Amino acid sequence: MKKLSQIALTALLFVGITTTAQTQLKKGSVTYSMTMPNASEEMAAMGESTITVHFDEKNQATDMSMMGGMMLMKTIVPTANKKDSKMTVEVMGMKYEITDIGEEASKATNNVGNVENATEVIYDKKDTKEILGFKCYKATISMNDGTKSVFYITDAIAPQAVEADAKVKLSGYPLEMNVKTAQGEMLMKATKFSKEITADAFKVGEGFTKVTMEEFQKQMGGM
Repeated sequence: MKKLSQIALTALLFVGITTTAQTQLKKGSVTYSMTMPNASEEMAAMGESTITVHFDEKNQATDMSMMGGMMLMKTIVPTANKKDSKMTVEVMGMKYEITDIGEEASKATNNVGNVENATEVIYDKKDTKEILGFKCYKATISMNDGTKSVFYITDAIAPQAVEADAKVKLSGYPLEMNVKTAQGEMLMKATKFSKEITADAFKVGEGFTKVTMEEFQKQMGGM
């Protein structure tokens, strides 16, 4: 369970923190499927996960469902101030709100899979595919740890927001991401796009116990 929670956190922070796009639309939702093609037999048994990113002009929320809905995770990120980010986790009948996720969000900008920490991006506009009606082309991103991630991005949606002094900036928005992580290869592909978002997309529900990230990881380690 501890290993699974680490993978979930990596995926959620990667999508929820680094893909903070302000698109040409005022609001919308993108749903991704997440698989680990070369995962161990144990991880493969967990099945496919679903990640949905909701955004408007002020906030972005990311909902993640793993193990057939047995583990649910959510982040809420104010686009102007990541330190005010929130995260909730529901697993094994327990509900947690992680109180210091703002610190983790800051750390995530120096973690694997973040284009703000990339050294180079090479575009191949001849290598294309259509995803959800959007024409996408290949972007190969070299990371400072020596790994390479492959994205398929579209110019129909505005590129992701990055720090002003970032060395690498994507020219479009990613609808497919093949990322190398410490836990293995992670493939995320958009399966649904909607111009609408749910009313509770940017809200924390009721009944959550507040814990620190360290306390949460200890709880997961004991399962």
